[in-house]
Amino acid sequence: MSFNNPPQPSGAFQTRCTDVLIVGAGPAGCMAAATLLRYNIDFCLIDKRPTRTQTGHASAFQPRTQEILQTMDLLHTLDGKGHRLTETSFWNRDNQGNLVRSFVGAEVVHPTPYQYLFNTDQGLTEDTYETYLASKGQKVHRFMEFIEYKYNNNDHQWPLTAYIKNNATGSIEAWLTKYILGTDGARSATRKATGIQSSSQGSEDVWAVADVYLDTNFPDYRRRCVLRTPQGGCMLIPRKDEGLRMFLQLDERSQSLISGAKRPQSQSSLHMDSAYRLTQIVQSHISNVIHPYQANITSIVWISRYHVTQRVVHHFHDEQKRVFLLGDACHTHSPKAGQGMNVSICDAYNLTWKLAFVLKGIASPSLLLTYELERLHIAQQLIEFDARFAHQFGQKENLDSQNLRDTWEKSHGFTSGCGYKYPPSIIVDTTTGSDINIIDDQAVEPLKAGKRLLPLDLIRHIDGNRCNLLDVMPSNGRFHLFIFAGNQLASPSLKMLAESLRSDQSPLYLFNPSPLSLTQRFVHEDIKTDPIPTTNENYVVDLFLIHSTSHLDIALEELPAPFSTQWLMRVYRDAGGTGHKLLGVPEQTGVMAVIRPDGYIGLITPLNRLDHVVSYFSSFMHKRI
Repeated sequence: MSFNNPPQPSGAFQTRCTDVLIVGAGPAGCMAAATLLRYNIDFCLIDKRPTRTQTGHASAFQPRTQEILQTMDLLHTLDGKGHRLTETSFWNRDNQGNLVRSFVGAEVVHPTPYQYLFNTDQGLTEDTYETYLASKGQKVHRFMEFIEYKYNNNDHQWPLTAYIKNNATGSIEAWLTKYILGTDGARSATRKATGIQSSSQGSEDVWAVADVYLDTNFPDYRRRCVLRTPQGGCMLIPRKDEGLRMFLQLDERSQSLISGAKRPQSQSSLHMDSAYRLTQIVQSHISNVIHPYQANITSIVWISRYHVTQRVVHHFHDEQKRVFLLGDACHTHSPKAGQGMNVSICDAYNLTWKLAFVLKGIASPSLLLTYELERLHIAQQLIEFDARFAHQFGQKENLDSQNLRDTWEKSHGFTSGCGYKYPPSIIVDTTTGSDINIIDDQAVEPLKAGKRLLPLDLIRHIDGNRCNLLDVMPSNGRFHLFIFAGNQLASPSLKMLAESLRSDQSPLYLFNPSPLSLTQRFVHEDIKTDPIPTTNENYVVDLFLIHSTSHLDIALEELPAPFSTQWLMRVYRDAGGTGHKLLGVPEQTGVMAVIRPDGYIGLITPLNRLDHVVSYFSSFMHKRI
């Protein structure tokens, strides 16, 4: 962030400059800051709160989010502060009124290194991000409240002015910026300033949530548990150190009791307190739902109630496409399925690499339009799922129906994040390589444009070290050109491809602008994940060669350049062709795939169609001059 005597707008006492202003230091804002930091983009992260979140709030990390955090070297820290969930059980009352377990199933069914969820307090998540930012010389600027923004139509360098209230001094500051990211939650001041409207779906319900410790003999209190009874429903989610999170829907009578309607005037101030009554209702509700088992609350870490409306904005950016909304600022829903923080983090992960490409002059601003296209697509699915899940969860009749369980099982791909599929666009090309009909659609995780690349377990050719793609594809803002060569290492087609990759018409040359530095290298990448022996770090397209031949049978130097020279650390063995089979790629033919900086597949094409790759990048990136 720059303070070098910028022009002073009238009515403001201080003016600052930053390329990207991030408003709100929750999970979405922290993720945006952490990734922009990795991409060498100037930013400033502000929050109107004087401190980070202290207790409760968003907690569950889904497998896809864990995959992303692993590429940032943050997963281990967060996982160590949380509790893992591997199974969910469903309970209901049978025709005789007995509370019975009807089903137990795995939390995660899709292939991923992380066959579980884990949860931790949002405050610990924010603290982990802030510690990471601080280690790189950044911080959250707190007690700074976004008020509004305006466009500076005659200023090409600083097209936006954001007005920020410094709640410590009481003054209004004018901040010049190029882009604003609204990550300031469901009551977003940024969204209000844009005038962007939203639509709701489903009914507005009132829920209670509490992080507690229980004295209980309920047998499933260490599984995620869904209970539905005529007395109402409840969801129990285990937390670290034998803690428990409870969700329950409040009926009109409970809401009336909490609000104090028609309470006798003789009632003591304690009994009139809404927090006291909410606590009493939560204890009474869990006792009724879980009977004949016992469940007595011994300690409360956090308790709250909230209104739930499934709502999504009509647009994820303003008309001039410089103010973007992320996370709860653009979609709100219930927290029971553990989606909010995950979708918010993925919003930031989707947008920031695109923003980095545009700010560095590598890509056209049209690239930014794909943010709304892709994330609105996901948000709409989220709202539809949540409305259906919340309605079924709140039912008090037909409790023997399997509708809730069916919804839960059918939505595994969405809730885990592993099944996301982005629609066609300039960066999800489903037509150019449409002659690739050789991918086996019945494979476990077919290689398809728009889906995330399955994190494969591999063996590095040069030294036999075992690794996972998550560890050799760190979040560094680069595209990856994958050559899935199967058992064709000695084939003429691979030799011809190698020659093409060395030409001045190769995408490795055309779209690697040497004067620019898009990414910076970090210590953990240098040592563990990114040991490329090259003096040129200014590339934005790198190369992977994945083959199924034993690395002991073919010496690395026998491979054609550039595999055996500039990219020798990017040659990997897929032992037994296991990864090829999982992706549905025949070992006898192989394919090329372009993998985006966020790990999603952009293009699939034959090994002899490098021109398809050039055309793909040409649609949104500037060629090297």
